[in-house]
Amino acid sequence: MGMTTPFPEPDSPELERFQVYSRVEIVTLLRQLAEEGVLVTGYFDAEPGFAVTVVLDVNADFEEVIFDAAAEAVAHKRLLASKHIVFVGFLDHVKIQFVARLAEATQHQGRPAFRVRLPEQVLRLQRRDFFRVRPPLSKPAKCLVPYGDDGKQYESLRVLDLSVGGLAVLTYPEKFELPCGRLIENCFLDLPGVGSIVVSIHVRHVDPLPKDERARRCGCEFVDMAPAARVALQRYINQVDAENRKVAGIKRVA
Repeated sequence: MGMTTPFPEPDSPELERFQVYSRVEIVTLLRQLAEEGVLVTGYFDAEPGFAVTVVLDVNADFEEVIFDAAAEAVAHKRLLASKHIVFVGFLDHVKIQFVARLAEATQHQGRPAFRVRLPEQVLRLQRRDFFRVRPPLSKPAKCLVPYGDDGKQYESLRVLDLSVGGLAVLTYPEKFELPCGRLIENCFLDLPGVGSIVVSIHVRHVDPLPKDERARRCGCEFVDMAPAARVALQRYINQVDAENRKVAGIKRVA
């Protein structure tokens, strides 16, 4: 499979196995979008265009999903006039997509919003070359990135998630910025329980975090990683995954 794009997936028999029909699972996925403040793009048919929004609430009793009003008035107006809207968002790099036939203006906690009917099916699509994990907050992984004319000064950035193919780090532009498209060599990836490895990173995208306007999520790709470093990184990923499974198992038992 190829990489997942931010645009709507066309109808295809190949994607049927990724469709979720369980009402409970659908409500859970949509509530996760709301809880994590995930940016959701609504692509509408009332003239080409889209509107960026977030899920505010999922009211299962009334079979409705409530979204924040689009920031741009024109886009919001076109969305409300559309008879076919495809919503696309990402949860931990898993693409969530569903269709609404009608959007209706409403209010949510005194602010403008719109609502759509709870979808009967949701596409949950993960096209990924590498398995990705989130380092635990109790034992954060850090990426030391060189800066300055001599490259001997380092900024310590918290790793949000990583795989053997790349990582995402947290930055605050007013303090330290990672320009999109930049290749940075001689970074040190500090992995608790494993040690430090030298990596080169290519900054692929820089996105705002919905819950913190000052913060940025910088997605980076590893470039020409040494075999020994790759082995150490895979060991760390396996270690974190095993710990996550253990914690999940304990919660289920409890």
